[in-house]
Amino acid sequence: MGHIKVGTAINAPVDRVVEVASDPRHWASWWVNLGEAEKIEGDGGVGTVVEHKYLMAGVPFHVTTRVTGREQTPNGGQRVRLEFDGPLKGWQTWDYSPDGDNTTVVTAEFDYNVPGSAVGKF
Repeated sequence: MGHIKVGTAINAPVDRVVEVASDPRHWASWWVNLGEAEKIEGDGGVGTVVEHKYLMAGVPFHVTTRVTGREQTPNGGQRVRLEFDGPLKGWQTWDYSPDGDNTTVVTAEFDYNVPGSAVGKF
């Protein structure tokens, strides 16, 4: 299983960052190699299901992503959990934490399995 953890600071308040990041109609504009949503059921909150393609090593994989959790954190931020399946399977956790008056620190953590012997090793 692969694991990635990355973070960045965004000059905007937590609520605004979460509003933009939670809208599945815009995921492909900031999520590298993710295709436009082909089908969306829900508004980005818990229970939302999104069907799309993810491009890996030049091969498009059909992936279904589900928003499985969303909660307030003790520091005034939010945590969002996504699970995805299809040939590419795993989960993501997105933490949005306030840092100062108008800055949000975003930390994303991914665990995933890549299909196939050759592509899986890539």
